[in-house]
Amino acid sequence: MLKTNHKGRAASLFQTLFTAILLGGAALNSGSAQAAGWEATPPVGGATGAKCLLNDVECFTTSYTLGDKTLALISRTTLQAANDDMVEYTLDTTNANTPWNISLDFNPNRNNLLDDIGNLRYKITITDPSKIFGQVKLANQGDITNGEYTITKTFWNSDYTVQIITDVLSNPISPDGITLASLGLQTLYVQDEWNVQPGANGSLNSLQNSFGQTDVPPAPAPLPLIGIGAAFGFSRRLRSRIKGARLDAS
Repeated sequence: MLKTNHKGRAASLFQTLFTAILLGGAALNSGSAQAAGWEATPPVGGATGAKCLLNDVECFTTSYTLGDKTLALISRTTLQAANDDMVEYTLDTTNANTPWNISLDFNPNRNNLLDDIGNLRYKITITDPSKIFGQVKLANQGDITNGEYTITKTFWNSDYTVQIITDVLSNPISPDGITLASLGLQTLYVQDEWNVQPGANGSLNSLQNSFGQTDVPPAPAPLPLIGIGAAFGFSRRLRSRIKGARLDAS
């Protein structure tokens, strides 16, 4: 979780909170009619996607599907009430490892004059039952060089009361990402947090999240019947030997 190391923040700072619940059946395919709030973006290279201005409540009551992943925004908090922050959701088919990308673009950028503490919560789900999440990465764009900012990514249960993955991604400490394949997850509840402090010597422009997937591991093959019979016969002979050894000893 974020920890702020500056003091004396005025209690009268405005905080805005957008909270919504994913509505059943609201997912859209990228080629279908778009939901209100989400706007399809022109393809760039191998990337297709959509964007949504976070001041639009429709961003939090509809979801958007790219490929086999559905994104549902859940809530946002920020101290900067006047903003045009935007989420961009893209699928880049030229990226073999982590092709799904979620970018939170700050507008205006957060800096020493617009310091901010906030978070964005969202759910991302794989709809293909043969796939699970393999890798997730966290990065950012900005020019703060004196360490007066923090961003973190954490993973939770569905009501955000229990942190289900102990690994925490943070910038600038660990930008390379973590591997999730061993957990076998098809749904992630994510919380991205940022803390841009008044002493920052630059701006935080955006947060970038990228996700990759892998195949569900095959179930262990059943033991062949001939193998079961051999194992049973060996066990029976072993018990007979042990019984005979006990009789000899007596």
